Amino acid sequence: MSAAAKAAVNPVEWLVGPKTARPAHEPKDSHLRTGAEFVASLRDGRRVVLGGRDIADVTAEPALRAGIDTLAALFDDQFEPATREATTSIEPKTGARIATGWLVPRAKADLDRHMAMVKHSTLHTFGVFGRPLDYGPVKAIGFLAFNHLVKREEPDAQEKIEAFLDAGQRNNLVSADIIIDVQTSRKLTMPEQEGRLRVIEERADGVVVSGVKAGNSVLAQGNIGTISMPPPNPTMPEECMLWSAVPANAPGLMLVMREPATTGREHEEDHPLDCAGEEADGLALFDRVFIPREYVFSYKNRSTGGAYYTLGRFAQFKIAARLACRAEIFAGAAQMIVNALGTDHIPGVRAIVADVCAYAATLRAFMIAAVERASPTESGIVLPDPVLVTACRLHSVVGLPQIMQNLRELSGQGLISRVPRASWERQDIGPLLDRYLPGYQVTARQKNRLFNLIWDMTSSAAAMRIALFENLNATPAAPLREELYRTYDRSEGLAVIRRKAGLD
Repeated sequence: MSAAAKAAVNPVEWLVGPKTARPAHEPKDSHLRTGAEFVASLRDGRRVVLGGRDIADVTAEPALRAGIDTLAALFDDQFEPATREATTSIEPKTGARIATGWLVPRAKADLDRHMAMVKHSTLHTFGVFGRPLDYGPVKAIGFLAFNHLVKREEPDAQEKIEAFLDAGQRNNLVSADIIIDVQTSRKLTMPEQEGRLRVIEERADGVVVSGVKAGNSVLAQGNIGTISMPPPNPTMPEECMLWSAVPANAPGLMLVMREPATTGREHEEDHPLDCAGEEADGLALFDRVFIPREYVFSYKNRSTGGAYYTLGRFAQFKIAARLACRAEIFAGAAQMIVNALGTDHIPGVRAIVADVCAYAATLRAFMIAAVERASPTESGIVLPDPVLVTACRLHSVVGLPQIMQNLRELSGQGLISRVPRASWERQDIGPLLDRYLPGYQVTARQKNRLFNLIWDMTSSAAAMRIALFENLNATPAAPLREELYRTYDRSEGLAVIRRKAGLD
């Protein structure tokens, strides 16, 4: 890049794109975007490869467009009277109406608003989008909440984060996490792992990075990503210690996607959940990508690197809240299966449904208590009780496989006897199915449609992808147990035991 080109970089345009003509919103809605505006923002020249093909326009690619439309509908909900309160909030410093996901929580009431937004997006997506609109700025808010841990070595970090949040609020951006290091030989030390994302050039106006990151869910269908380090490792080279933001269309960034796991919109009856699309995952290949200094939030700061879980507390809250809302969907699904089959009189069936309800109730209780016990950090951001959020995440990931099996078990042979719509509509087959396969107070075809949905929730390729995603996203059980062992306050119970056992 020439000296003149370097000087021409406009940080805001670099992140969100140049200002374009927009439909005339009312002034109070100037920070919001419609679904159509969101879709248009994705036609920005980003480099995406899917199935070996270069995708010139992600909004025209069927494997990506259905998921984009699902997100776009959430943007439109910001303007609907029935959903406006759940999806938008008033930013107290400016008085502007913003997407609730970008609201910095400075009071417990703000957390309640975030919970309402999470519930809305979870019901809209059935919880299978781990990166809906409300997730976007979680890492930035977490960084702001614990700026006191960072500012000793990087005193300008807070100003940068606040400017980033302002840009996100004003442009209603969809953000992805760029965290996971790719799998390589474990025999290699961190410095030997050539693909690890790192700064390869430091400049007065920013840094240049190369390497690769895995996962990156929704980045190809969103606007920006936030790069952060994975959990701390004492052998991590300094040049890999980077927290920053990057647009999906940054020059030198290429997104290489995995194969699609959903079926497309033409199969709505056979796959009522999968037809709404999915979050696309893939590799993010960085080949000398320039990041302006305004969006380099932390670099070569070991204090930041050692605070990975702490800086992620707001993200952990959003993940746990979505899993708790999704559990309520599981409870409804279990009861609907029982209703359709007329099996509610069988004690064993009732016991399975009760287990699903107990899972949902437990996650709900964790989240209610976590918000109730919320407190401000030293930097003044109000966050839920981290120990209860950790316990919620642990309970959710440990219990999820059994809940999926419970739904499959309640369904019985209904999942493997599903009849596709094309066969049902044949005149020599459909009437016989209607006659021979009725459910309890539902028609045979209605029962078949229910099991199509349960299949998408528990057994399809997309369902397996979600199971893998949740185990990584909520953090696997082993490190969660370690975190809970480290943070749970057992002092009161320990004192009681010591006294009773005569050990004082």
